[in-house]
Amino acid sequence: MIKHQSEVPQGNALRRLTVLSGLLGALIKGGRASLSELGRHMEDPTDLESRVKKAKRWLQNKWTDVTVHFIPYLLPILHSLSKAGELVLAIDGSCVGKDCMALMVSVIWRRRAIPICWVVRKAPKGHFPEHMHVAIIGQVAMLMDSILEQDCRIFLLGDAEFDGCELQQSCLAHGWEYVLKTAKDTLVADHPNMENASAFGHLAASIGQKSLFLPQMYVTKQGFGPVNVLFWHDRTRYDRPLYLLTSLEYGPQAETYYRKRYHIETFFGDIKSRGFHIHKTRIEEPQTLFNLLIVASLAFIICILFEFDARTSAQLGKFCRKDRIDSLSVFQIGLRAVRFYVRHAMNLSFQFSKNFP
Repeated sequence: MIKHQSEVPQGNALRRLTVLSGLLGALIKGGRASLSELGRHMEDPTDLESRVKKAKRWLQNKWTDVTVHFIPYLLPILHSLSKAGELVLAIDGSCVGKDCMALMVSVIWRRRAIPICWVVRKAPKGHFPEHMHVAIIGQVAMLMDSILEQDCRIFLLGDAEFDGCELQQSCLAHGWEYVLKTAKDTLVADHPNMENASAFGHLAASIGQKSLFLPQMYVTKQGFGPVNVLFWHDRTRYDRPLYLLTSLEYGPQAETYYRKRYHIETFFGDIKSRGFHIHKTRIEEPQTLFNLLIVASLAFIICILFEFDARTSAQLGKFCRKDRIDSLSVFQIGLRAVRFYVRHAMNLSFQFSKNFP
């Protein structure tokens, strides 16, 4: 982990990195994000109580910083993915810890969502206000501007919580494309004064067609636009029609990208019930949960990176049934492999920049 730092860490900085490494190992091995479980699985000769305090200090330390302890490991991944000429981002929120919510933007890769940026606030459930949507998009845009060295199209995908006019305007200001779900009662018209406006729910495709694409329309009482709108009802995939707002000028392209939105939900499932149970921790302080997400996100990335080596390993049959390997996700294969290698004291070797197409 040291080689990804801009300067060789020493003193307290090195100790914080060492504790982070211990937390990563503890979370992957134990699969539980509680302080007691993190302490119990940390590789440290001290007493359990001391290990728990060490984990708690790191998570609450004012020097724990996402720009130091997460971004350096994310940068080579984004650099590599951007070589394809586009990055597909998804925004979504989910419950974490005790009575808290995390709003996260992730990049989609191999049916998985790699976290980029997040905020945590005290709220047991519900939606984030639009100004927080716009703020996190601004943070991601600043990150992208600082690291992308080549032309790269950026697409943002989101469900109906993220259909606000300010968010759409923010995407356009940053030069991003977007496909966002909206509600069926959202007003739509072909003129900014919203004359003869009707609700999205009144739209329907022609008989025998699954979609209706309307370019250069205006939405909401404020007459935001022009924006392209799409009615889409693929009955083989969805029980109900989808109503989408997009900057893309071709309906089938918007459909193709929106299908990828659901991959962000796989990340929340992986760090929760399928992996690290971050929703079960009793931590209730937003900043502490924010820092815990640094650990969970890095542990997730380690697992999906190690899947490449695991799938071709001679040990594959020891931790996965080969006849059911195709039913397992990238994350599950990597997680099982890392745990097997650690349990048997086998050498682990991977790079944060490796094997991304």
